[in-house]
Amino acid sequence: MSKFLYHYTGAFALKNIIQTNSFWITKSEYLNDATEQVVIMRLLRHFNKSNYKMSNEIQDFITKELEKYLNEYNYYILSFSESDDSLPLWNYYAENDGYNIGMQLDDVLGLMESYFKAFDEEIQVINTKVEYVDEGNTNEKLSMKINELLLPFIHFTVEDLDNSSKIEKLEEVILELANMSFSIKNSAYSSEKEERIVIISKKDSDLTAQEEFRVFRGAFIPYIVFNKESNPEYLIPIKKIKISPYQTLDVTKSSILYMLNHGRYKDMNEEDITISLIPSRY
Repeated sequence: MSKFLYHYTGAFALKNIIQTNSFWITKSEYLNDATEQVVIMRLLRHFNKSNYKMSNEIQDFITKELEKYLNEYNYYILSFSESDDSLPLWNYYAENDGYNIGMQLDDVLGLMESYFKAFDEEIQVINTKVEYVDEGNTNEKLSMKINELLLPFIHFTVEDLDNSSKIEKLEEVILELANMSFSIKNSAYSSEKEERIVIISKKDSDLTAQEEFRVFRGAFIPYIVFNKESNPEYLIPIKKIKISPYQTLDVTKSSILYMLNHGRYKDMNEEDITISLIPSRY
């Protein structure tokens, strides 16, 4: 059995997820951390300064290729938490009418792969756990990973850039660095204990043309829709729902269960709906 992850959301969004059997998945540049996808370049510069034996030409090649990957691909993020009862997440994402949806990782990952691969075979769907960096953009685990990836190329020369087999190996590593970029956040968000499902597509793909926009505090946030067609084949594998500590109506729990059973979730029962244990009056 795979681990459970929890998606925090508000009442209106939960209603939409259940009734339309769909998810809105946000474009990475428009998530809450303003440093999304920026930190990887800072970590790369730190590696370059610490490893002067790598030639400037190879360092420049890696930097330019990494920038190219980041500019050529769109990354769409569906966020989850490992925590099923987090006060910061209730406050930030779910507000006064919040809920979280509990799902098993393997179930939701397999569902996303099936849907988006049917849309475009070149789309990648991956799962990644977020790593957090401090204000100095340091994280020992990430630094060790970058060293592990790049140190084998420290003695590459300009002549090696003309060797197709060597360049192919280097390109694979650079792509892995690009994929690391969307799993790094500032340590201010560490309480989220975030884990992500990421949809990766070329910027000129048909998926980009399917982007829609929601309004948030006057900004227009692009997103894609999982299962825009509301196809019952792609039933979102909801196993649990937790109610935020700020809910006060005595019918909240029964109303959720009624809505679930009224739709496609007829196997869910009262034990699957729980209330936050955080002791909060308001």
